[in-house]
Amino acid sequence: MNASRTINPPASDGNGFSVRICTGSRLHFGLLDTVRPFGGIGVMLNTPATEVVVSTADRFCCSDNYQDRIGPIAERIRQLNGAATLPSCCVEVLRTAPTHCGLGSGTQLALAVTESLCLYQALTVDQSTIANALASRGQRSVVGTHGYWQGGMIYEAGDGEAGDGEAGDGEADEKAVGEHLNAVQEGVYLPEEWRVAVLRPLDHVFAVSGEQERDKFSRLQPASEKVGHELRRLVIEEIMPAAKRGHFNAFANGTRIYNELSGRLFASVQGGSYNGEAVTRVIEWLSDQGVLGHGQSSWGPGVFAWFESQKAAEAGLALLPDNVELVTLASARNEPRTVQLQGTR
Repeated sequence: MNASRTINPPASDGNGFSVRICTGSRLHFGLLDTVRPFGGIGVMLNTPATEVVVSTADRFCCSDNYQDRIGPIAERIRQLNGAATLPSCCVEVLRTAPTHCGLGSGTQLALAVTESLCLYQALTVDQSTIANALASRGQRSVVGTHGYWQGGMIYEAGDGEAGDGEAGDGEADEKAVGEHLNAVQEGVYLPEEWRVAVLRPLDHVFAVSGEQERDKFSRLQPASEKVGHELRRLVIEEIMPAAKRGHFNAFANGTRIYNELSGRLFASVQGGSYNGEAVTRVIEWLSDQGVLGHGQSSWGPGVFAWFESQKAAEAGLALLPDNVELVTLASARNEPRTVQLQGTR
């Protein structure tokens, strides 16, 4: 996988120092299990993007809209650094993915804010500390966490030491901060010409996050040995090889089957393989249209649909139902987040 890319433009004319980080979104194809260490597979998308800028200011400040997210991160960094006060800087969120849509927006924002604040203060902090102790993400899959630093499609086998990652798109569980991230079993870049649409039913009436999400997980049964084995087989023998070879139909079909089977693990708390009637209706519409690679990302209500090209995507989405919104039509983000440092401290 690519090394992270850092850009150092010429120093500004006395306007202070700034750090700008841009990352993509995360689709999640489903977990391998409902208990630690979970595991799973997903892919980073180039859009919707999340962009954060930290720049010099007279005192610490951030947008009121993100105070409840950014403030606790800044405080944890202050404690780690042993500083008496928060840094004199302004944290701006220029853009972010829609929340509660299965795009991992909370994880991407938390990581971008955390890393940019650390870089602004010239703190050397490893990735696990950034993700766990500072960004304080949840206790489940770390596909979006590794995707932030690597890009591409991430297979997190969950066979090693359990670690913390993103908890859907909801708020993090700050009481459960670990020291390690599940390792990436394998990563692969997807063909640039492939496209994925993220659709959202407009009549979906509830989102799963926070305490509600934790409650749902507490009521789930672990995957059986048979189901767990089949999920891993689909990833290892079908999805990853098809992606490497650029075999679209095999990739799309394998992804659809994996997503539906993983969704069955949650049937008792979401009413089936998919989260509610509205999401199921979109899945059925895609199936009727002959779209092979469809599924629910995370808890939804975002539904993904893979197409072999831009032309195929436009044709496949031409008759999109009125009660379904196209959130994005994207390609895989086959690169890590980008970091831009400007000016002098």
